[in-house]
Amino acid sequence: MKYGSSKLLVDVVKHEHANMDSFPFRYGIHYEKTTALDLFNCKNYEWQEFEVKFKVDANFVGNNGNVEKGIFIIRYTEYPNPKVVTVMRHGIETEIHLSSLLSSLRKENKITPQKLIELHPYYISGEANTFEKLAQKLYSKNISNQELEKIKNDAKQQAEENYRKTLLELENENERIRNIANEAVKSMSVAGEALGKKEKENEKLRNEIIKLNNEKERGKLKGNNVIVEEPQILEKVETNVLYRGSINTILTFRNGSVKTIKISTFDKDLQVTKKAQSLIGKKVKTTSWDPINEPGKWSSQGYFRQIYEVE
Repeated sequence: MKYGSSKLLVDVVKHEHANMDSFPFRYGIHYEKTTALDLFNCKNYEWQEFEVKFKVDANFVGNNGNVEKGIFIIRYTEYPNPKVVTVMRHGIETEIHLSSLLSSLRKENKITPQKLIELHPYYISGEANTFEKLAQKLYSKNISNQELEKIKNDAKQQAEENYRKTLLELENENERIRNIANEAVKSMSVAGEALGKKEKENEKLRNEIIKLNNEKERGKLKGNNVIVEEPQILEKVETNVLYRGSINTILTFRNGSVKTIKISTFDKDLQVTKKAQSLIGKKVKTTSWDPINEPGKWSSQGYFRQIYEVE
């Protein structure tokens, strides 16, 4: 039974506001001890303080087995179940100062849960559903005007403080949501960049395949078989190496194999060498040309013509 569930088991704590004020006045209910209350048809969840306090609309079974409906403020605490902070009744106009007046009256020992249960019918009828209406009812029940004014002022201060606290909690929650949204946008941006980079890499590899196929066609037209070696990781490129009386570029692969290109004949502009240098650490294929009537003439000696990046 977690946040967002259709059912919740919550604690109505014996000496706290919900049990001492809200339930007696709004529902005519007071529990003699801390009570676990089943809420059902829970919906319209809304965090007021993320993972700490939330609002939810829910039903519960009240007096005489009647199904009641309320707007609950629930907080996670050390209690086994989430705790009811307060509850407001659906369908009856009320105001934010009313709960504070109830609490202040009780703290001043001017009212008890039993007295609030007696006032419950007036709340239901709309005769005591606002701060001023309830105050008037209480004034007529042997609370002096001076005492009532002090309680009203204290209640208003408490209500304003609660309101400021609620606004701060909402602002903190909004800030948390903004931060999540910003992180999501940032992640989307990073993902977009990564996707764009991957697409560019794929395009580059597609171009490499096209170039390799073109080389095969050129080789065939000139009477050669273009031999394509198995993919290997290129580890090292050595330049200006004297080999068999000529300057060569030599490639060394992770598996220990070596390939050579004669600069004066096949890489005069050093474009193959420069490309090889850019592919160090990557998986590549090399090609060599053997005359059709002389299989293995150059490939068997480790010579290569071109180099291509592969996946």
